[in-house]
Amino acid sequence: AIDAVDNGINQYDTDQPPKYVNNTHLSSRVGRFNLDWTDPDQSSEKENEAFHRAMALAGSEFLDSVRFHVNSWLPARSIVMETVAARQTVDPSGEILVLKKFCPWKLHLFELEGELKIDPPIKYVLYQGMLIDVLE
Repeated sequence: AIDAVDNGINQYDTDQPPKYVNNTHLSSRVGRFNLDWTDPDQSSEKENEAFHRAMALAGSEFLDSVRFHVNSWLPARSIVMETVAARQTVDPSGEILVLKKFCPWKLHLFELEGELKIDPPIKYVLYQGMLIDVLE
Protein backbone atom coordinates (compact mmCIF):
# COMPACT_ATOMS: atom_id res chain seq x y z
CA ALA A 1 0.00 0.00 0.00
CA ILE A 2 2.89 2.37 0.62
CA ASP A 3 4.05 2.17 -3.01
CA ALA A 4 0.48 2.49 -4.25
CA VAL A 5 -0.03 5.69 -2.26
CA ASP A 6 3.34 7.06 -3.41
CA ASN A 7 2.48 6.30 -7.04
CA GLY A 8 -1.01 7.84 -6.92
CA ILE A 9 -2.91 4.58 -7.30
CA ASN A 10 -6.45 4.91 -5.99
CA GLN A 11 -7.64 2.49 -3.36
CA TYR A 12 -10.93 1.97 -5.23
CA ASP A 13 -11.84 1.91 -8.93
CA THR A 14 -14.06 4.93 -9.51
CA ASP A 15 -14.37 8.00 -11.69
CA GLN A 16 -15.76 9.96 -8.76
CA PRO A 17 -13.49 12.33 -6.86
CA PRO A 18 -12.82 11.33 -3.24
CA LYS A 19 -15.15 12.83 -0.66
CA TYR A 20 -12.18 13.63 1.58
CA VAL A 21 -8.39 13.63 1.46
CA ASN A 22 -6.52 11.11 3.58
CA ASN A 23 -3.36 12.83 4.74
CA THR A 24 -2.62 10.53 7.67
CA HIS A 25 -1.03 7.64 5.76
CA LEU A 26 2.65 6.88 6.28
CA SER A 27 3.83 8.67 3.13
CA SER A 28 2.04 11.82 4.21
CA ARG A 29 3.41 11.68 7.75
CA VAL A 30 6.95 11.09 6.48
CA GLY A 31 6.53 13.99 4.05
CA ARG A 32 5.77 16.35 6.92
CA PHE A 33 9.37 15.91 8.08
CA ASN A 34 10.54 17.89 5.04
CA LEU A 35 11.82 21.29 6.02
CA ASP A 36 9.25 24.05 5.95
CA TRP A 37 9.94 26.39 3.07
CA THR A 38 9.59 29.38 5.42
CA ASP A 39 12.26 28.09 7.81
CA PRO A 40 15.33 30.31 7.41
CA ASP A 41 17.60 27.36 8.34
CA GLN A 42 17.67 25.16 5.23
CA SER A 43 21.03 23.62 6.12
CA SER A 44 22.11 20.09 5.24
CA GLU A 45 22.41 19.35 8.95
CA LYS A 46 18.78 20.26 9.58
CA GLU A 47 17.69 18.32 6.49
CA ASN A 48 19.64 15.25 7.66
CA GLU A 49 18.08 15.53 11.13
CA ALA A 50 14.60 15.58 9.56
CA PHE A 51 15.53 12.61 7.35
CA HIS A 52 16.63 10.59 10.38
CA ARG A 53 13.38 11.41 12.20
CA ALA A 54 11.43 10.28 9.12
CA MET A 55 13.47 7.05 8.98
CA ALA A 56 12.75 6.41 12.66
CA LEU A 57 9.01 6.85 12.08
CA ALA A 58 8.97 4.56 9.04
CA GLY A 59 11.13 1.97 10.82
CA SER A 60 8.88 2.02 13.86
CA GLU A 61 5.76 1.59 11.70
CA PHE A 62 7.39 -1.33 9.88
CA LEU A 63 8.44 -3.08 13.10
CA ASP A 64 4.98 -2.55 14.63
CA SER A 65 3.42 -4.13 11.54
CA VAL A 66 5.78 -7.12 11.67
CA ARG A 67 5.10 -7.60 15.41
CA PHE A 68 1.34 -7.42 14.84
CA HIS A 69 1.42 -10.00 12.06
CA VAL A 70 3.73 -12.37 13.96
CA ASN A 71 2.03 -12.03 17.37
CA SER A 72 -1.63 -11.58 16.42
CA TRP A 73 -2.59 -11.92 12.76
CA LEU A 74 -0.83 -15.22 11.96
CA PRO A 75 -1.83 -16.98 15.21
CA ALA A 76 -5.45 -15.87 14.74
CA ARG A 77 -5.47 -17.12 11.16
CA SER A 78 -4.15 -20.50 12.34
CA ILE A 79 -6.87 -20.76 15.00
CA VAL A 80 -9.60 -19.89 12.49
CA MET A 81 -8.14 -22.27 9.89
CA GLU A 82 -8.11 -25.17 12.38
CA THR A 83 -11.65 -24.32 13.47
CA VAL A 84 -12.89 -24.17 9.87
CA ALA A 85 -11.26 -27.54 9.12
CA ALA A 86 -13.05 -29.11 12.12
CA ARG A 87 -16.42 -27.40 11.65
CA GLN A 88 -18.29 -30.60 10.70
CA THR A 89 -17.45 -32.08 14.12
CA VAL A 90 -19.55 -29.34 15.74
CA ASP A 91 -22.51 -29.65 13.40
CA PRO A 92 -22.82 -31.78 10.24
CA SER A 93 -23.99 -28.74 8.25
CA GLY A 94 -20.59 -27.11 8.73
CA GLU A 95 -22.33 -23.78 9.28
CA ILE A 96 -21.27 -23.38 12.93
CA LEU A 97 -17.77 -22.62 14.18
CA VAL A 98 -16.72 -22.90 17.82
CA LEU A 99 -13.44 -21.14 18.55
CA LYS A 100 -11.52 -22.69 21.44
CA LYS A 101 -10.57 -19.16 22.46
CA PHE A 102 -11.44 -15.72 21.20
CA CYS A 103 -9.27 -14.19 18.50
CA PRO A 104 -9.87 -11.61 15.76
CA TRP A 105 -11.68 -14.00 13.42
CA LYS A 106 -13.94 -12.10 11.01
CA LEU A 107 -11.49 -11.12 8.27
CA HIS A 108 -9.78 -14.50 8.40
CA LEU A 109 -13.10 -16.31 8.12
CA PHE A 110 -14.25 -14.27 5.11
CA GLU A 111 -10.90 -14.82 3.37
CA LEU A 112 -10.87 -18.56 4.13
CA GLU A 113 -14.47 -18.99 2.96
CA GLY A 114 -13.42 -17.51 -0.37
CA GLU A 115 -10.13 -19.41 -0.64
CA LEU A 116 -11.68 -22.75 0.32
CA LYS A 117 -14.93 -22.09 -1.57
CA ILE A 118 -16.97 -22.99 1.51
CA ASP A 119 -20.59 -23.61 0.62
CA PRO A 120 -22.91 -23.24 2.39
CA PRO A 121 -21.30 -20.29 4.14
CA ILE A 122 -20.62 -20.35 7.85
CA LYS A 123 -23.52 -18.71 9.66
CA TYR A 124 -22.52 -18.76 13.35
CA VAL A 125 -19.27 -18.28 15.23
CA LEU A 126 -19.19 -19.05 18.94
CA TYR A 127 -16.31 -18.51 21.36
CA GLN A 128 -15.52 -18.64 25.08
CA GLY A 129 -16.94 -15.66 26.93
CA MET A 130 -19.46 -14.87 24.21
CA LEU A 131 -22.44 -14.95 26.60
CA ILE A 132 -20.72 -12.42 28.83
CA ASP A 133 -20.18 -10.16 25.79
CA VAL A 134 -23.89 -10.40 24.91
CA LEU A 135 -25.09 -9.74 28.46
CA GLU A 136 -22.85 -6.75 29.17
